[in-house]
Formats: sequence, C-alpha cells, structure tokens
Amino acid sequence: MASTAPQPWFTPGRVGILLGNLAYSVGAFAADFNETHVYNPKWYEAPVLPESSFLSKLDSTPPHARFHNGQTMTLGVMLSSMSLYLSARPCFTRMSKEDALRSVLHGAIVGSFYCAAGLSAIFYPGTDWKDPDIAVGGEQRFLFAGVVALMWIGYGLERWRMGSVKEKGV
Repeated sequence: MASTAPQPWFTPGRVGILLGNLAYSVGAFAADFNETHVYNPKWYEAPVLPESSFLSKLDSTPPHARFHNGQTMTLGVMLSSMSLYLSARPCFTRMSKEDALRSVLHGAIVGSFYCAAGLSAIFYPGTDWKDPDIAVGGEQRFLFAGVVALMWIGYGLERWRMGSVKEKGV
C-alpha cells in the first residue's frame, strides 16, 4: 500500500475525539476532587447496619474506596492519552489511508472504554447515578453517553473525510 503524507490534525473528527477525551479525563479530576468523592467524609466512617443486612457490605465504604476512585481517575487519563495518540498518529507518521483510518478507529474504541464502563456501572448491586444527598446534578449517564457518541461521531467524520481523500494526498 502506498504511503501518504501525514494527515491534518485539526479536522472536525479529530477535534471531536479530542474534546471527548478531555471531557472525561480532565472532567474526572474536576468532578472527583471534592467532598463527593476523594474528600467524602462518609468514606471515612462506615455506617452502622445490622450484621445480617446485605447492604451492610455494600454501604460500608472504607478508605479503599478512595483507592479505587484514584485508580479510575488515573485510568481515565491513561486511556485518554492512548486514544489521543492513536487518533493523532496519522498526523505525524507516513502511513496508508487504510492504516490511518484503522488508527483513528482504535483511538475511538480506546476513547470509549472509560465512559462505556461508566454506563455499565449502574448494573452492579447497590449503585445509583448519584448519591441521594446531592440535589442538583451529579448524574453522569448523559456525560458518559455523550462522550461515547462523540468518539464515534468523530470517527465517522474522519472516515467520511478520508474516504474522499485520494491516496496520493490529503
């Protein structure tokens, strides 16, 4: 396959993928470094529930919960970084149009993982979209669904743009 000149970076598709990645990687730190997550006082003290209660195991959130919160925030940054690398790789490397499209596809897939996992979290026992004491906002389902959609719209726009590109140029 013939190698083409590097692709342009600022295309609608790649910008969409960039914005989606920024939304969940930077957004996770902005949303979680406060009293609802990392500094949540409820995560320091376990509630008193009957020993036989199934919820006693689900509702007691020891400091290890903060560990997993940190783990997921860092995972979001790592997935976002890999997604951006894969999406931008055709801009800095000579490769065939097919390889460039495949790289952007992989970027959209990796970029979707974090938010797709967030959408699936509601299926675990004892979970909810937000804590009952949060009156306004806090739900992530629309943000997560929006980011997944943005990744795939970005890929679709890039596929459409590159589909109309001749193999010899951009």
